[in-house]
Amino acid sequence: MKLHLRTIVSVFLFLIPAAVLSAQTGQVLPSAENTAGQQLSLTEARSLALAKSAAVRKYTLAVDEAVLVKKAQEYAALPSLSASAAAAYNIPDSLPDGVSASAGLSASATVFDGGKNLVLSKKYDYALQAAREDLRAERITVIGTVDAAFFAVLENQASRDAAQSDLDAAKLRLEIAQAKAGAGAISKSDLLETESEIASYQAALDKAKAAFISAEVKLSSLTGQPASSKPVPVDFTVYDTVIRKLGTLDGNALDTFIGSVVSTARAGSPTYSASVLSAKEAGQSLSAAKTACLPTLSASLNGKYTAGQGTSNTSAGVTLSAGVDLDVWALRNSIKQAQNALAQAEAGTENEGEALNLNVVQAVWNWISSAMAIPSCVTALTYARTNYENVLEKFKLSSATSSDVSTAQSLVSTDETALISAQYAFLSNLSTLRGLAGLEDEAEIIAAVKTGSSE
Repeated sequence: MKLHLRTIVSVFLFLIPAAVLSAQTGQVLPSAENTAGQQLSLTEARSLALAKSAAVRKYTLAVDEAVLVKKAQEYAALPSLSASAAAAYNIPDSLPDGVSASAGLSASATVFDGGKNLVLSKKYDYALQAAREDLRAERITVIGTVDAAFFAVLENQASRDAAQSDLDAAKLRLEIAQAKAGAGAISKSDLLETESEIASYQAALDKAKAAFISAEVKLSSLTGQPASSKPVPVDFTVYDTVIRKLGTLDGNALDTFIGSVVSTARAGSPTYSASVLSAKEAGQSLSAAKTACLPTLSASLNGKYTAGQGTSNTSAGVTLSAGVDLDVWALRNSIKQAQNALAQAEAGTENEGEALNLNVVQAVWNWISSAMAIPSCVTALTYARTNYENVLEKFKLSSATSSDVSTAQSLVSTDETALISAQYAFLSNLSTLRGLAGLEDEAEIIAAVKTGSSE
């Protein structure tokens, strides 16, 4: 009777559907929950976040304000025109009419101001450019934030699916263990160990689900889209060529690539550009302080027409005036203050440039490091899955213990987690590098990899 029962158990073990086995050994497929709702691409998420951002609107208004300030300064340099008119009626003592009227027109302009107007025009132009760079910096910040939220949803989704796969595999092992326990082919302690692991995997799945929901909420708040809008999964195969090329960069090719990205960042970083413009603006402030020592020459034209009691009169005149500020001590102090402000701005620009270079180089190495980790993780996961299949088959045939299967399953779980982490670290580091370079998409950096590769 015992032999007959073992035969039934063996047949049962070999007839377990392969689809259940694939829960641990196959690739994770999107569930119906994942594919439900509207698909949201990364490009769409960026556009929605930019349109929704109050900070972007604030900096857009700041640019508009800088335009108005510059125009106000330009208008101040134009001739000033004014007109006047008056009418009066005086009660006459005799028959002649007591009505009188007058009209006047005047114009004034600064003929020479020592170049102060030109200096201020350049200063406000730099201020306008700086406002635009601040706006661009905020746009890049928003894009970086939504990138991180977008990838967080996908990474947590992958982690959730991996946790579900671990739980399904543990449940499969429990079914086999229960069948073996019924046949007396496994100890009760091994069965209890498997049940305990299921509880642990369930807790890990619950935690992964909570992290996934939290990531969805954050992305929804940034884009204004409902949480049911699912991010389009990243096809990592499109990065295969880039990953391979990054792994081959060395010597001159690596130096060329790093130099290319640093040059792009120097030219495109809004933070560095704003620092450069700040120094230029401080330079114009110094020039303006120096022009205050020069005399100012103004001219005005006045014309007046009066009429009353049958008579009329026209008068006109030109007035020239000149002035110079003789408060030497105050002028000297203003110049020294402007010189100090310029020195600080130039030092800030130098420091910003050095920090940018260092940050770009570090970001490049982080990106290369995460790229090189992906192939190793893929290889490790492939081996772990193959090993798990072999150990599971041996467990069915009682050639391996439940602990052996548990160890093999744990290795699959660890390697899959490592691959997910490496893949999204690769995307995150690319996003960081893009932001440092002052770009709103990654195309130029990808092109630089191909240019710098020795292949």
